[in-house]
Amino acid sequence: MLPVAGFCPMGCGQTLYLGEGGSVVCASNCPRPSAVSELLSDPETEHVVVVDSDGWSAKHPLRERIGDVLLTCGLSDAVLAWTAPGPGRYRVHCSPGDPPMWVWVPLPPA
Repeated sequence: MLPVAGFCPMGCGQTLYLGEGGSVVCASNCPRPSAVSELLSDPETEHVVVVDSDGWSAKHPLRERIGDVLLTCGLSDAVLAWTAPGPGRYRVHCSPGDPPMWVWVPLPPA
């Protein structure tokens, strides 16, 4: 196994290796050795927002972890300003423009 630069997202440290078939695995006594490969296998590249009677929750795209973009993400403001057609699951992205506009696309239930 070849070492992979980086840290295990489960807190194991610099314990990542390239495994069979190109997967990234943690070589420590990890609670989830395939966590990196699972994260990288998700094809979603936009925000996913779930709105229900209790409020809302969001999954941010991995790219927002680069350079701490997540800390300045405008999604919360967009959700609070949006008048939703109702509860549901949405793919949400910010389209360029002046001003930028948040685009909401309904998704099927998970």
